[in-house]
Amino acid sequence: MALEAVVETVVAFVREHESWAGPVAFLVAFGESFCFLSLLVPGTAILVGIAALLAASGIEASVLLPAILWAGFGGSLGYAVSFWLGRYFKDSVHKIWPFTTRPHLIAQAQEFFETYGAFGVFLGHFFGPVRAVIPVVAGMFNMREIPFQIANILSAFIWAIGVIGPSFYLVTFKDEVIAFLATHQYAVATVLFFLALANSIPRPILFVPTLVLVLGLGSLMVLGNGNIALILFAIAAGAFVGDFYAYYKGIMHKENRALAWPFCATKKQHADARAFVESHGPVSLILSKFQGFNRGLVPMETGSLERPMLPFMGMSAVSAVLWALALILPAFVVGKLVA
Repeated sequence: MALEAVVETVVAFVREHESWAGPVAFLVAFGESFCFLSLLVPGTAILVGIAALLAASGIEASVLLPAILWAGFGGSLGYAVSFWLGRYFKDSVHKIWPFTTRPHLIAQAQEFFETYGAFGVFLGHFFGPVRAVIPVVAGMFNMREIPFQIANILSAFIWAIGVIGPSFYLVTFKDEVIAFLATHQYAVATVLFFLALANSIPRPILFVPTLVLVLGLGSLMVLGNGNIALILFAIAAGAFVGDFYAYYKGIMHKENRALAWPFCATKKQHADARAFVESHGPVSLILSKFQGFNRGLVPMETGSLERPMLPFMGMSAVSAVLWALALILPAFVVGKLVA
């Protein structure tokens, strides 16, 4: 079954059985955080759909706390069970599906865990590529239980609040939110500029939230008939300035790029980004905009390789505009279809 069909099926069930919203949120959050299901269950999308559905049904906001608690407990339990499995199986984990078909996941999570330690466990709930295996690797490394569970529980409940709360209130007060944004367009454009700039910094705790905020805020502005040219300019300008700043950082720290943004990227990630620049040339700037975490490393590696500034700026401007269009066009199309 396709992921879209899974989301539609679960949300449809909750539509018909609202009293089951809490237990369903628990099961979905557990699946999103459990190592063997996380790659299959689109948990975040399902929880967003459930929260939006509850809001659209006119249900009281008091339902939020139970839903968040259910989801928080489910997410923390999924992580805890994955941790215990990693501790029990240790070196034989790679022989178990899905790691038999995706062995690179363990290597990525191990590198991530070695870099961030207990903070990596906290980040894992928000950082998709390693969410499935961070707790397993923590168990394999015999991380102490108390620090793991503290990081696990805190991040699980913050994740639940961040997924369910905004979705519920945006649907409940969408008219008021859109009206407010429409009357403060230049202030919103300024916020979008700085969010797009921050998204260029290769730090997991910044990258995912800033991307979600740029996408969400920009889409709301478009759906609310905001000034599309202003929105696109703000997002593209932020991405361009972020690229140029990263390029400058690369020039200043070309001998040791890890000093440019301490505790952000591993040596392997820097090496991969450099190889990507050397392989694809100027086009790497465009391609990297759609490669997640690599988006902030490619401009810096371009600077460290001392590639000419003017061609870099031209390609960066093109890539920034394309990135802004990719984020905003879906909302524009949806707005036209439902108008």
